[in-house]
Amino acid sequence: MKPITETLYTCRGGAPFIPVITAHSGCEGTPDNSIEHIRTALTCGAEMFEIDVREHDGILYLTHNEVENYSNLPTLAQCFELTAAHPTMCINCDVKTFGLTTPVIELAKQYGMESRILFTGSVAPEELPLLNASQSDWWLSLWCSDHEAEDLAGACDTYRELNNLYRIINLDQNMVNDRVLETMRETGHTLSVWTVNREEMLRRLMPTGVVANITTRTPKLALQIRKEVYGI
Repeated sequence: MKPITETLYTCRGGAPFIPVITAHSGCEGTPDNSIEHIRTALTCGAEMFEIDVREHDGILYLTHNEVENYSNLPTLAQCFELTAAHPTMCINCDVKTFGLTTPVIELAKQYGMESRILFTGSVAPEELPLLNASQSDWWLSLWCSDHEAEDLAGACDTYRELNNLYRIINLDQNMVNDRVLETMRETGHTLSVWTVNREEMLRRLMPTGVVANITTRTPKLALQIRKEVYGI
């Protein structure tokens, strides 16, 4: 098991899982992918924060979409520099295009952060051997509209086939219904769910025992609910 996933598995009591809280980009009303977001995430009590990563002219920037002018955007190097001083904080790098795992890992090594990087988003099969050889980890991300939460059998088959390469299925909250949760219990799979901002959904997912991570723009609320449910 990779250091980051092992840490996230065990820091909240192991299985059944007490969810880790990840501060989604733009947490607590801050601008998405901003330095303000990073600083808020680093001090709010969450175990991890999420950022979107793109490359432009050889530099890794924090942005969800392509833009005309990258010069005013924060860089991933700035993010790593700020986070390096917080040795327990992990970073979910949501890479928006294929082929970014190598440059992200190489940059993370410069800041001693390779073992604290988790990838979601656009990761191609040919990138998996590199990830398997690195200290960073990867969670399989699945996207779905709210009316397409159907059969996860294919994802579960892929999970079993690649079990040595990742540990968690990262799902849009619109995919998580009662049947999905029961399927996870039956198959022994583990979920990360995003982006869960509403109190009702946070309270529904918190005690399931199969949700290892909740990514949210409202980490303070999520942490408050976790404390109510689990006492921590």
